[in-house]
Amino acid sequence: MRTTQHVLDLDLVAGKQSHAARAAGVTGMLTSTWRQLRNRYAIGRLNDLDDRQLLDMGLKREDVNEAITSPFFDNPASYLTRASRNRASLFYKGTRHD
Repeated sequence: MRTTQHVLDLDLVAGKQSHAARAAGVTGMLTSTWRQLRNRYAIGRLNDLDDRQLLDMGLKREDVNEAITSPFFDNPASYLTRASRNRASLFYKGTRHD
């Protein structure tokens, strides 16, 4: 077979999805959306903490607000992780900015 025939064969196979594959895709998307909503709710609960408690975790209130107002399909925990690591790095370098 020539290369073009292989490509055509692959396109025909890849174009059809079974009902189980479609259901798994929809289930995965719904699970991901539910997880995003649950995580945003949990991050929103960080606003209940006072500033000293947030600083113990390496966070500031601005970091929490930035995570909450991030685009929906971005992972808000990545904003908090990045902020906490940057603050810890500055702390250990001796240039703490509280």
